[in-house]
Amino acid sequence: MTDEPKDILTAAAALGQNGAMPSRLELADVPPRAAAAHKAISGHARMTVLRFLLDNPGSSRPGIVAGTGVSQGSASVALRELEELGYVTADVEAPRKGRSVRYSANRGVLTDDITAFVAWMLR
Repeated sequence: MTDEPKDILTAAAALGQNGAMPSRLELADVPPRAAAAHKAISGHARMTVLRFLLDNPGSSRPGIVAGTGVSQGSASVALRELEELGYVTADVEAPRKGRSVRYSANRGVLTDDITAFVAWMLR
């Protein structure tokens, strides 16, 4: 029993990982907007929030949390990332502290970028 963890660590070290999780390799030659689409749909919280907003435009963060089951923190991070990628817009500009914000998905940008991602995949 005591040899098992040592064997796992030895195997990980032999792979050059020093016992740590392997790092994620970036996709090669992906156009920037296709890479953005990949990022948006590769995380559970981002994809869940984005899907919810496609069906429920004008939702508040509490509404998104209630409607998706995603935690408050994960919803906040997902919304920020999706806004940065251009897939979500908010009806309030920064600073937002203490203000009620409604979020909507930008279906046109998402469609264009998902199409670019699929085109890259099927090239």
